[in-house]
Amino acid sequence: MERVTIVGPSGSGKSTLAKQLGEAFELPVFHIDQLFFDPGWVEKSKEKLMGEVNGILDENECWIIEGNYGITLPSRLSKSTHVFFLDYPRRIYAHRVLKRLIRTYGKVREDMAPGCPERIDLPFLKYVWNFKTQRRERLFKLVQSGLPIDCKLIVFKHPKECEQYLKDIEKARHR
Repeated sequence: MERVTIVGPSGSGKSTLAKQLGEAFELPVFHIDQLFFDPGWVEKSKEKLMGEVNGILDENECWIIEGNYGITLPSRLSKSTHVFFLDYPRRIYAHRVLKRLIRTYGKVREDMAPGCPERIDLPFLKYVWNFKTQRRERLFKLVQSGLPIDCKLIVFKHPKECEQYLKDIEKARHR
């Protein structure tokens, strides 16, 4: 595993999976949310975001980048060796988002940009709720169409599949 892209809905565990894979394979982990926002939840321009992503791709032989941000996907996918698509049921990721909001409200998560504390944001909650019906298919098609021929696409339909995958990696490392 050398260059990994992780996508899926908010609350699916992209950041957690990135961290676990990063530790297992000793790869640097990058969070698109950290690149996209300036303090105070100020969104960077698409050009600036692409510049930062392309800088990571150019300056690092190996990496894990988690996050959707469709504008960055073609360049990430074209260099990926592995892509993980977390395709969980809405009840799982929506529940996780609500739990995360309660647990980290007012705090800056480690996978978020500095100066962007967790907040309750109605448009974001609507985005989460509507992901499955309004964004999932387009994201999946974008991923499929941008994969290099030798890239491995791994789709998890439930967190238990992801947990088993990580257990299997751990077992293989200790053989």
